[in-house]
Amino acid sequence: MAYISLYRKWRPSTFEEVIGQKYVTQTLANSLRTGNYSHAYLFAGPRGTGKTSTARILAKALNCVEGPTPTPCNRCTACRSISEGTSVDVIEIDAASNRGIDDIRDLRERIIFSPAAARMKVYILDEAHMLTLQAFNALLKMLEEPPSHVVFVLATTEPHKMPPTILSRCQRFDFRSVPVTLLVEHLARIAADEGVTAGESALRLIARRARGSARDALVIFEQVISYGDGSVDEGAVAGFLGLIEDETLIELGESLAAGNAAGAIRTVERAYEEGRDLAQFAREMQEHFRKVFLLQFSELNPEDLEVDEGTFEGLRKQAKSFTSTRVVHFIQSLRETAKEMQNTSSPRLLLEEVLAVMACSELDTSPQALAVRIESLEAELERLIRRGSDAGAGAIKEKEAFDEEETQDFEIEEAAGPPPAVSAGAPIDLATVRKSWPKVKDRVKEKKITTHAFLLEGKPREVGEGEIVISFPPGRSFHRGELEKEDHKRILEQALEEVLGIELKVHSVLEEEPSQPVDEAGGGEPKERERSRPNPVSAAEPAVEPEVKKTPAHHDSGKVKMVKDIFGAEMIEEIKLKE
Repeated sequence: MAYISLYRKWRPSTFEEVIGQKYVTQTLANSLRTGNYSHAYLFAGPRGTGKTSTARILAKALNCVEGPTPTPCNRCTACRSISEGTSVDVIEIDAASNRGIDDIRDLRERIIFSPAAARMKVYILDEAHMLTLQAFNALLKMLEEPPSHVVFVLATTEPHKMPPTILSRCQRFDFRSVPVTLLVEHLARIAADEGVTAGESALRLIARRARGSARDALVIFEQVISYGDGSVDEGAVAGFLGLIEDETLIELGESLAAGNAAGAIRTVERAYEEGRDLAQFAREMQEHFRKVFLLQFSELNPEDLEVDEGTFEGLRKQAKSFTSTRVVHFIQSLRETAKEMQNTSSPRLLLEEVLAVMACSELDTSPQALAVRIESLEAELERLIRRGSDAGAGAIKEKEAFDEEETQDFEIEEAAGPPPAVSAGAPIDLATVRKSWPKVKDRVKEKKITTHAFLLEGKPREVGEGEIVISFPPGRSFHRGELEKEDHKRILEQALEEVLGIELKVHSVLEEEPSQPVDEAGGGEPKERERSRPNPVSAAEPAVEPEVKKTPAHHDSGKVKMVKDIFGAEMIEEIKLKE
């Protein structure tokens, strides 16, 4: 007996044997059971998902001696002839080769004749989207008024190329890519029946490479059986297909998380020496980080990601090691690299370069990489600020935020009892605000610690209708300027509303400098103001501004003060801070 390929030997013969298409097969079976089947069907979906096989099963169901029935017997003459492809009443037409109007006209002349031996004539047009426009127009006439003994099944991988007039006259069924788990189970059943020893991890690699096509999975499986001489293991499958095992991808991800560029490059070297397809390696890495990204935002299990428990734990660990921004950057970089590797004479060098950049972000100057670095710096700054704030919390005194007179006033008020409750919408005075000020600052610190650091130098000065004025000492212009920024103002306004129960708009001002010495002979006007008077000159002679000696600005010391407040540290050496 001649050898039959696995994909032909294991072609489904009943609706129940079609894997991964339950919605299609169950609907067809129910329509046959009630006798409400259509005269025209459109089967659309990826290749190798069972479109033509389902069309043949439908033909058997219509012509079985026990039919029409959802369960053809596969024993009668009609069923056997359809399965063997010898039935004269089930006509399969390759629309890619017979796509012209003459072919459709010939079909139209033949459909008027009754079936030769079966109950129904079934025409299966494969790759129907390849028909010409004139052929579609001729086919449309047959679909509008077909003979009662004819059923059309149009199969296509590109339904969007079908004319709307054709689509509107067919019952459409969309076939889906078969999930990896179902393909693995299907291959395991076939391996057991064929007497082949195959590990689950090896079958998973085959299913992943098949990309949802049951036919492709069987073709690959047959090749791997021949390669392994009756046995199939993961290493053999990976080597045969040029794939990368999950363990290798986990190891590579760990090297990138540790900033170990040398380790990542060694992985590429090992894959190259084993003869792996490096472009496929890049695509496998991209898929690996896609799973990492999904775990950062969704509660998934190993079955959802189509991996085993060990690989799943490695993916979860890496989902916590990388920021989502960095993972997205990895996916984008690998996608572009896989494309470029197809058109370069040195794909290995290109892959090694991108891995080194992924491991050491300072080597990458792209906008995406810069965004990743900024995000990392912000996270590190926030961590340091929180650690410094906790360490120096006991050293920060309220007298650094208030002058001596107001501090004493505050202490007296504090002794009087807790801050009074303020009813919503009621007027509020400065004394009430000052009494509640510690709570306001605590609430600000809970929301954003940097805003709290700037606020330490300010104090309530005025409270009016719907607004509050925060004043800063003369040397704290930097703090005042930062608090004027919209994000910091919004946080303070929210804290005020939560503590005081009233909406207040925040404005900040800088306190005036101490008054200057008075000129003894100048009638009591300060020397500084006298120097600022315009010097009378002639109209033709341009005014020359006097040269002013620049002195260190007060806000430099303010910045140093802010750093000390945040980190709770004593300054060893004063460093010049730029504006």
